[in-house]
Formats: sequence, C-alpha cells, structure tokens
Amino acid sequence: MKLSIIIPTYNSEKTIKECLDSIFMQKSKEFEVIVIDGDSRDKTIEIVKRYPVKLFLVSALKGVINNEESKRIWGIHHVKGEIIGCIDSDNVLLDENWVERMLKPFEDREISFADTLYFSYRKEDKLGVRYQGLLGGDDPLALYMGLYSRYCYLTDKWTEYPHEDEDKGDYLKCKMLDKNKVPPMGSNGFLVRADLARKFIKKTFIHSDFVYDLVNNGHNCFAKVKTGIVHNQPKFFPNKVRRIKRRLTGEVKIRYNYGLTRKDMVKTAIRVCCIIPVIYDTIKGLIKKPDSAWLFHPVACFGELYFHGYYAMKYKILRRV
Repeated sequence: MKLSIIIPTYNSEKTIKECLDSIFMQKSKEFEVIVIDGDSRDKTIEIVKRYPVKLFLVSALKGVINNEESKRIWGIHHVKGEIIGCIDSDNVLLDENWVERMLKPFEDREISFADTLYFSYRKEDKLGVRYQGLLGGDDPLALYMGLYSRYCYLTDKWTEYPHEDEDKGDYLKCKMLDKNKVPPMGSNGFLVRADLARKFIKKTFIHSDFVYDLVNNGHNCFAKVKTGIVHNQPKFFPNKVRRIKRRLTGEVKIRYNYGLTRKDMVKTAIRVCCIIPVIYDTIKGLIKKPDSAWLFHPVACFGELYFHGYYAMKYKILRRV
C-alpha cells in the first residue's frame, strides 16, 4: 500500500528541513513525497532539492494559484499512491515508524481516513507549540465548545462531540454518532484513501468541509492512530488573525460550521469572560502536565476572543460603508 505525501510550500525555509528530515528518517519507504511550491523567494526550493522528492512550481502548473488549498488539490489529482497524506511544511514526525503505523488501519477496508490521536509534545519547543501539544489544538475557544480533534491533557479526551471508539491496539476505530457534529480533522498528518479524495475534492479543499462530506456520505469509519505530529507554528496570534481575516473577507468559504449555533458561541464567550473557568483550567493543566506553557492559556483565551470580536466589528462596519 503506497502513500503519496503532499506538502504545499511557500517561503518555508525555517521549517521545511526539519519536516523533510522527519519524513525521510522513516523505516518504511513505501511512500513518495510531492512538494508543490508557490515560487518561494527564500531558500525553500534550494533546501527541497536536497531530498528525493518530486518538486513542482506553481508558475509551471496550469490553473494552480498560490494558496495551500489549490496546491493540495492539484497534488491529489496527480499522485500515484493508494493513500494520500496531508502534511504541512511546519509538521514534524517524531516517530520513525509513523508511516507504518498510520497506514496499518487501512488494512481494514471500512476505514476511510486516519488522523493522529495527538499533537506531539516536546519540552524544547517554543511556548506556542508546547501549548498546542498540551491543549490538543491551537484554538482554546474550540476546546470550550468541545470540537477539538486531538487528545487534550485537560479533558483526557480527543473530542467531546458524540462518537464511539473501538480500541484496536495501535489505533482507535471511530465513528461519529451525530453527523452534524464532526470535529475539524483533515490536516496536519491526515491520511485518506485516494479514490475518496478525488471523489469529494473538486474545485476547493477546506479540510473540515471535506471530512464532513466523507462522514455524511457513507464513509463514517476512521482511525485515530496512537501517534502524534508536531505542528511547529509558534506565532500564535498572527496565525489566528490571518485565519479570522480569511474567513471574514470570504477568501476562505467554509460550508460546515461544526454544528455550532449562536447560542454555543455566546455561552463560550461568557465562560471565558467569567475568568474563573479559565484560571481553573490553567491550574488543572499545571498539575496534570507541568509546563509553563499552561500560563499562556488565559492570554490565548482572552486574546482570541478579543480578535474575533474586533475583526467581526471592523469588517461589519466596512461592509456598511
């Protein structure tokens, strides 16, 4: 069973070497790596050429624009593997058996896709990266809405959305019990059968929409593999602001909103503003998994709530002008 790993890049010189080193240290060699670069202006291309990868430049590809979604779509329709792996240039695989372990669930024909159960935690990482590994994601508001999708040290769960897990030893065989509540899977080490990717991914690729479509079209059996992946993205708030802006301006149009209602969002905002639950979770985290990164939790919660409110108001006013 061959794996095709697709890595979109653009000015990724700070992270791409560690990413590729971690891929090519794998014991299993049953994979190919396709790097699709948006004509980087730094040393990304120079670094990538040191590795046995298939490198494509956006400027040489017909109809491909320089964004991560477009590059990944092109790759999905041109790779040869039976399984497609979505790995970003800021991802790192710590386990040298990662590929083998992630492919194993696909021996079960019921399994449509596989995701890591964890975000890997390393003491030497920067605060924002450690915080993400502890929280099970980079969004504390998602934690309080229950829609996170990797193991959280606060809750000892990988999501609070209704689901059932069957422990298969190296992985959990999972099903979502409410098809309107599917957590945000589909990126950072996500594997999927190639035929399903080509069937459901057409002109756009929003990872949460894609997984929602899979679950709601008869492919609601997947694996959460007992391994992790590092998301080496230390710039916490700049990444949040970029994501918020892309959604508010319509650059990214998400069809599926995780089954959330306005009431859910208001309750989360009130919970954060009450301060006490946030402080309680900070202390709880410090006790369960001691790390100074937990002290960032109140800052992350209040900061993200502020930026959501600020930019929502800003773009609402601009649309009226």
